[in-house]
Amino acid sequence: MMRSTLSTALVVSLFSLLAACGGAPAGAASPAGETGKTAPAASNVKEPGDAKVGDTTKCPVSGEEFVVDATSPKVEHAGKTYFMCCAGCKKKFEADPAKYLKKS
Repeated sequence: MMRSTLSTALVVSLFSLLAACGGAPAGAASPAGETGKTAPAASNVKEPGDAKVGDTTKCPVSGEEFVVDATSPKVEHAGKTYFMCCAGCKKKFEADPAKYLKKS
C-alpha cells in the first residue's frame, strides 16, 4: 500500500511540473518573495507587442499577466517585441507565432 501511495504522489508531482509553463514566470515573486519582483498591477495592462520593460503585459502563449523586466524572454516578430513569462513560452512562440497571436 505504501508503494502505491508513493507512486501516485510521484506521478502527481511530475505532472504538476510538466503542466507548468516551463519556468518561474518573470515578474512573479516566490512565496517567500525571494526574487524581489513585484506582482503585476491589475490596471493598465499593455497588449502583447506593445509592452516595454516595467510594464505589465500578458504572455501571448500562457495568457499570464506579469511585469516585464530586463531579463524577460522576448521575441522580435513583425516589427514588434513580444515578451514572454518564461523560456518555455518563448520556445513555443518562436515555433509558431501566428498560432499565439490569434489568441491575443
